[in-house]
Amino acid sequence: MRTIVIIGGKLQGVEACYLAKKAGIRAILIDKNPNALASLMADEFINSDIFEPSDDLIELLKRSDLILPALENDKVLDYIENIGHKEGLNIAFDFNAYRISSSKILSDKLFSSYHIPAPVYYPESNPPYILKPNNSSGSEGVRLVKTREELAIILKHLSCPEEMVVQEYLEGDSYSIEVIGKPGFYKTYEITQIHTDEQYDCCRVTTPCDIEDSIKEELRQIAQKLAQAVNLNGIMDVEVIMSKGIPKVLEIDARIPSQTPTAVYHTTGANLIDELWHLFCEGILPYRKLNENRYTIYEHLYVINGMIKDVGEHYISIRKPLSHYKGYWGADEAITDFKPGDKELVGTFIYNGNTLEEVIQKRSRVREELKICIGRN
Repeated sequence: MRTIVIIGGKLQGVEACYLAKKAGIRAILIDKNPNALASLMADEFINSDIFEPSDDLIELLKRSDLILPALENDKVLDYIENIGHKEGLNIAFDFNAYRISSSKILSDKLFSSYHIPAPVYYPESNPPYILKPNNSSGSEGVRLVKTREELAIILKHLSCPEEMVVQEYLEGDSYSIEVIGKPGFYKTYEITQIHTDEQYDCCRVTTPCDIEDSIKEELRQIAQKLAQAVNLNGIMDVEVIMSKGIPKVLEIDARIPSQTPTAVYHTTGANLIDELWHLFCEGILPYRKLNENRYTIYEHLYVINGMIKDVGEHYISIRKPLSHYKGYWGADEAITDFKPGDKELVGTFIYNGNTLEEVIQKRSRVREELKICIGRN
């Protein structure tokens, strides 16, 4: 049986374990946290600190088909890279591309050098502004600043203002696209739309997207161009915002994403963990006939006292170990730590259908059922 060792049991580890199981790949998870989010979703969980590997753990890494770091801790990644070179491990991770993508400043310089549209930096841009840390991903530390005066006060009180990125705030729909491959050949996947909560954290992913074919092709070309620019050998996702009809790149991340790969899987059948296995274990990305696009809604919910709230994935990240269910409360699938008798529910719900109307109706029925049944006993 094919085997993958996943290092890191947070949100990216949840994604990797979920897709590995869908691909029929045995998933072994390593995390020093005994209550790691993904610990119940792996076929085997090893509660161990990767910085202090036993002989048995090293042998496991050497015997495995593939090792996938599913985290964004620079010290851990540096250690994995070093031990990988020392032991000759097959690691599905591009450390050089990650170093570029994990820095918004380096990424933005890359966009500029390749003439790829992106938000304009302060002070050349006008308010409002988005203020975000250089070395963080997703919505972590993101703030909306409405005036130049407010921004000046904030920057004055920061200990390291040079480590912050300040760009124009753009209104528009956000989209994501994954690209996998190696220099000379890159393959893109289904485009997903990203919906965010008040903290700019992703609360819902929908696909397929209602955008023109010409825009879809432009996004594919942008993703491939950026993959070539960083000499990608692995996986990277590209997030863009449509601003006045022009897709502008917000960020790139050369690591396994969370959320969007599952939506891609449900709408087309393309399994990005399976793709990575073929790329790193066989050196190819096989042609696959994909499903006709099914409609998919993937969302995070918080339910209590008959009330339901759309929340970002940070709500999921602080929960107890998660479990995967099929046909859950009428949804096609769900991932949650909810147990009978709990007064609140936090979970990820997935709805599929052949038409958008079918998916919306299914979603509405599930949400109404949750309102009635959770936290009212």
